[in-house]
Amino acid sequence: MRLAVAIVVSSLLAAGCGGKSAADYQNEARAALDAGDVAKTLAVVDEALARDAIRKDAAATWRLELVRLDALAKGGRASEITADLDRLAGTYSAQLNPSLYRSLADKVKAAGSTNGAIDILAAGDQRFPAEHATFAQAIDALKGAGGLDPAEVEKLRKLGYL
Repeated sequence: MRLAVAIVVSSLLAAGCGGKSAADYQNEARAALDAGDVAKTLAVVDEALARDAIRKDAAATWRLELVRLDALAKGGRASEITADLDRLAGTYSAQLNPSLYRSLADKVKAAGSTNGAIDILAAGDQRFPAEHATFAQAIDALKGAGGLDPAEVEKLRKLGYL
């Protein structure tokens, strides 16, 4: 009984202080993303990651970083995604995997940036050379979908995919 009272009092004190938890920030950011508000999503994630208490929680930070990556992908901002993936590679190398790169490339393509999708797939191919076949297959799917402009064709040629 005392434990339950202590938990309730602690919860009320935390709520009274107005401090948001990492989960609160994540929920708010995800809701903004679901509503299509990329700018608000990024602002909420940036606000959360500016807090020392949240940055000290690696799991919470990773979840917020994933929301950030999804928002950037929805906005078609491939160059920021590749920069963030490079930044995250040091701390979260175990969480970065080929499927994350392919998923982000798909989202960037859906946002209308085939060129950006190519950049993300090429970055994933470089980071995971053992998975070259899967990245080549994803790039082949982009080529097979048609509608590549001359700059995208030239990029694929320079990268060795044509």
